[in-house]
Amino acid sequence: MTAPSSCDITYVPADCGSTIFGKSKAPDAFKSIDILSRLQNAGVSAIREIDALTEPATWSITTFEPGRVRNEELNVEVNHKVFNALQQHLSTAEAHEELPFQLVLGGECCMLPGIVSQLAIRRNGIGQRLGLIYIDADADTDLNSPSDPGSTGNMAAQTMSLLVGTPGGLPSMDFFHESAERTLCDASNTVLFGTNMSCATNKSEHYAYLFENQYRVIPSSSVAKNPELQADAALKYLDQQGIDAILIHLDVDSIDPGEFPLANLPNYTGVKFDVMMRALAVFLSSEKTVGLCVAEVNPDHDPGLKMTTMLADAIAGMLGKRDQ
Repeated sequence: MTAPSSCDITYVPADCGSTIFGKSKAPDAFKSIDILSRLQNAGVSAIREIDALTEPATWSITTFEPGRVRNEELNVEVNHKVFNALQQHLSTAEAHEELPFQLVLGGECCMLPGIVSQLAIRRNGIGQRLGLIYIDADADTDLNSPSDPGSTGNMAAQTMSLLVGTPGGLPSMDFFHESAERTLCDASNTVLFGTNMSCATNKSEHYAYLFENQYRVIPSSSVAKNPELQADAALKYLDQQGIDAILIHLDVDSIDPGEFPLANLPNYTGVKFDVMMRALAVFLSSEKTVGLCVAEVNPDHDPGLKMTTMLADAIAGMLGKRDQ
């Protein structure tokens, strides 16, 4: 495996998309355990860091209008700032050069439209198409829309709907689709991986939407039984769709909290930490994988940062092997 010439780390301290404080502390937690040195010791070269936000974007108690979300202006601003931070990283590479591997650490899962849009733009510029492997236990719940009756108004519960551009979305987020000159995600460039099909909050109408539109969905129960096989199946599916470059999004709620309660909200998936890391190792060993976004880490659940350290060491080891 040939590694990219450099690895960029973008820190996104945000928890403004939900009503639980803590995710905004994730970047500082990764810094405090010196993830930079861990990556270097694992053999990752030419690392650059950037803080996407000058200060944490934290939630506040607010009301919201029908068809909108709480703290909408701040959530949209976070996406723009992440978009701009990645542009700053990638603009230093010439069009013909191998682009740096992008590691984004947060924070909110709803920062993803800004990430996908910027990476898609850059890949489009060199004649490539970007795909997404969305590792998230409640990925179909993220198909909630601000126009849904009884909407909580939490943007973090609408990440997939923002990526897919389902009807009733937020006009303030249209910029990211328009900038990429296409809908960011559809069945031809997206795999939902580790979805907890028995999760009580997942809705039958969302499952129906995914299956009616022929999305590739790999359940958490299948990942728990054979992570390597299912990860390889996800990569093969995107390869069959003609995808040239892949972003991996890891929402840590995809890991069962029985032994690893690091996520902002628990989701009993049956997928242990080492099992999910085995799947992630397959994804990061692929030459097509160009970035990893880690979200929903809440250090308030991790006294002493033991779990954060485990995650950082695992990721560092996988990226280091890309040099070999």
